[in-house]
Amino acid sequence: MVHDDKIVLLKLKVRNFKCKKCGHIFREAMNGISRRKTTAHFRQAAVKKIHDRSFRAVAVEHGISAQLLTASAVEISKQAGLQWPKEAFSLGMDGHSFSGHDMATTLTNVTSRGLIGILPDYRQDTLAYCLQNIPNTSKKFITSVCIDMHEGSRTVIEKYLPNIPIVVDKFHVVQLLNKNLEQMRNIYTTKYYQIPKKLLERNKEDLDYAERQILKRVLKSSPALSDMWHLKEWFRTFYRLKDSKKARARYAAMLGGLSQEARPRWKILHKTLNRWKEYILNYFQHRITNAYTEGVHTKIKLLKRISYGFRNKQNYIAKMTLAFLPFSIMLNYINSSPGLT
Repeated sequence: MVHDDKIVLLKLKVRNFKCKKCGHIFREAMNGISRRKTTAHFRQAAVKKIHDRSFRAVAVEHGISAQLLTASAVEISKQAGLQWPKEAFSLGMDGHSFSGHDMATTLTNVTSRGLIGILPDYRQDTLAYCLQNIPNTSKKFITSVCIDMHEGSRTVIEKYLPNIPIVVDKFHVVQLLNKNLEQMRNIYTTKYYQIPKKLLERNKEDLDYAERQILKRVLKSSPALSDMWHLKEWFRTFYRLKDSKKARARYAAMLGGLSQEARPRWKILHKTLNRWKEYILNYFQHRITNAYTEGVHTKIKLLKRISYGFRNKQNYIAKMTLAFLPFSIMLNYINSSPGLT
């Protein structure tokens, strides 16, 4: 139990009784103490620390089994389920790595900045099942959905959340250009001619004088690299526009220029940007991004390092869910959890 923020271990002598009729053995009841081996305050103190510490570290501190603590966390996360808002919100959706190419899906409330939940994979059928089972009391409040440039997600959302605008996260659009920049940098970089990666990725205004001079020489010596870098910076300027009509006109002009390109890489880029045109332009109507979702991913990476990784995905989802679940909500499920008995 917990008393004045101190862990207290009580040793009690209790009697067991045996029923003469059925042979059932039971323990005598004690006022103020349930049949469980831990009090509600103890369970609250232990589970609360899972927010930013590993299961094993918390278990050692409280002198309990890590398996029991994990079981309790898993049960709490299952009972809590997905935390769907009951007020107007924009749904954020993005994949993150559980281990290598084994992906999970993060769902967030990007309006009020909260984790809705984590799906066990990045498959279309899993997402479809999730969207189909959104409570009607919450589904009616979804104003828009922010995603990366993932065709599968877009297809499922359009099927199960029809008429809800889809916005492509602007950071993923810039990331697409940076990915192309990196591929081209690898082509032009040699043992004797090194092109710094960060020099191309960093925002133009963040470069100091010396870095700008180096970048100027690099771009002058590699015209193709220069074209891609200028397109990346064009998009960054493009997203600063306030007027949606002006944004649409400039985007159309940009696509018109790319359509004249004969270079294979640029043809593919034109096809991609044209296919996602309306979803990219939806940003200027709804002004949402997955910045909070990416922040969730940053915290998840930190928690994975603290916990020295996970082998069991169910335990992983439980840990991450509890790390973001408000403690006031968590309290509703702690007492009924069978883990810390």
